[in-house]
Amino acid sequence: MDLKKTVKRGLAATGLLEPLRRARRRRSRAAQVAVRRAARLDPAPPMQPFPPARYIFATGAIPRRYAGRTASVLVKARLFAEQAGVPCEILTMNFSSELDDVTHEIDQRGALGKGVRITNLYDSLWNEGQPREPVRHPVDEPGMDWIKDVDGEVYRYYEDGVYRIYRRFDYDGRLVVEDRFNENRGRTQRDEFGPDGHIRRTTFYDLHFNKPRQEVYFRRDGTAFMNKWLVVNPTDLSTEVERVTLFDEHEKPVKVLTSHIDLICAYLDRVIGDDRVFLSVESRRADPEVIDYRRPNVKRLFVLHNPHINPPFDDTRKLRQTYRQVLERADEVDAVVFLTPGQRADAEAHLGPRSNFAVIPHPAALPDTAPAPADRDPDLVVMLARLDQQKHVDAAIRAFAAVVKQRPRARLEIYGRGPEEKELSSLIASLRLQNSVRLAGYTSDPAAVYRKASVCLLTSRYEGFGLVVLESMAQGCPMVSFDLNYGPRDMIEDGRTGFLVPQGDEAALARRTLEILADPALRDRLGTEALVAVHRYSSEAFLARWSALFNSIAAKGWS
Repeated sequence: MDLKKTVKRGLAATGLLEPLRRARRRRSRAAQVAVRRAARLDPAPPMQPFPPARYIFATGAIPRRYAGRTASVLVKARLFAEQAGVPCEILTMNFSSELDDVTHEIDQRGALGKGVRITNLYDSLWNEGQPREPVRHPVDEPGMDWIKDVDGEVYRYYEDGVYRIYRRFDYDGRLVVEDRFNENRGRTQRDEFGPDGHIRRTTFYDLHFNKPRQEVYFRRDGTAFMNKWLVVNPTDLSTEVERVTLFDEHEKPVKVLTSHIDLICAYLDRVIGDDRVFLSVESRRADPEVIDYRRPNVKRLFVLHNPHINPPFDDTRKLRQTYRQVLERADEVDAVVFLTPGQRADAEAHLGPRSNFAVIPHPAALPDTAPAPADRDPDLVVMLARLDQQKHVDAAIRAFAAVVKQRPRARLEIYGRGPEEKELSSLIASLRLQNSVRLAGYTSDPAAVYRKASVCLLTSRYEGFGLVVLESMAQGCPMVSFDLNYGPRDMIEDGRTGFLVPQGDEAALARRTLEILADPALRDRLGTEALVAVHRYSSEAFLARWSALFNSIAAKGWS
């Protein structure tokens, strides 16, 4: 029998194993804290011109209601294009017929920078062939009755009381997506349309798992250029490409691929050509395709937007599966970019120092005028967060129950949407906080939310950066945050620009919140100091750090 196992069993029998484990975790956390305290953000270097090249940001998709990562990519592209004057493209790797509609929404909100293009990897093949006359699809469907969703151009169709069709139209009244259902409400087929009204992709669904099993892609002349077979993993319901068949202009099969990576690399070649390109990978789902994409005219950078180690984040050796590939092969890429010094320190604690590890935090949107303290509601606390498990919003609600006991006039407004909205509503009701806590939905003007509040809370289980901290500090709104990985401790100086409390300590969160609400002078001092500190994260410093990184990579040559 293995000696180590025998010793462990003996210790477990005596009850000594768990205290030893706790002691080991404490030592590990203490070592991490020491490493992170030593990690500091270096001053921004002098600004340099960006090297002449195309700058492409690769991501899986841009959701209609996007969160922090997509927002940061949009901001980066806008700053590159408008302030640094470099050509920028956001390249979405997953097929989507809704991209034009989503881009229009982003542009209408003023979030799409001038000179920034958003494209899809599949566009290069769809544009082959002769175009056909555009067609328009009416809302009405013969023999069916429909009802429109209240918050979008979405229609649901019923035949004799049975749900049959789902349709989404875009801002110009063009049909984008059509789903068809059987009597068991199982989706059988999805058709996705281009701006000309013709089908770009048809997907056939697995009736048991409601997951894609076969996809057919069409050129603009209506001929099929590709067929994908997919398999469904019954454990986690993820899908994986099993086989890709390519067709010529006469729809005759000409090639079969068993690797989806080969297909994506071929598409990247069409998009990039012989141009010099800095390809910045912003999504871990794109790593498998790009990690082996090696071309002499392409420099590959990988930006980490979330923690790379597993919860509870006290062992730097336990890499999350989705981050293993890029970190364990870091020597093969041009740069790995972290958002905080603390995360880079954790990565180097396990992997050793790397010359191609860089730290470039997100930039702060600094206001033109400082917020007036008199405009703040002395009883208002806010949160901006997705309503999901990562953001741990229920911890803030429970903490606020203690706040209200001592300050009955206090109010918590939570901005965001997500899958836990119903559970959080039930929690608010069970704690009898309906008059004190409000789920306020989505906001398109977060700056206005911060400017009227006296405190902003962050209770996430983990973050890659915690953009909400920077946004709140830039508006002079003091933060009370769990001391989580990563971000808050890199931006908040405890007691000077805000407060950090131990991860998960709801009582401490309530105490610090009450302390600020009860002392307007403290609130204003924290807010003023936060406004001063946040200038370290100016757009000028952000661009200077990126320009230095790009120039150092370009200096190594393009061969």
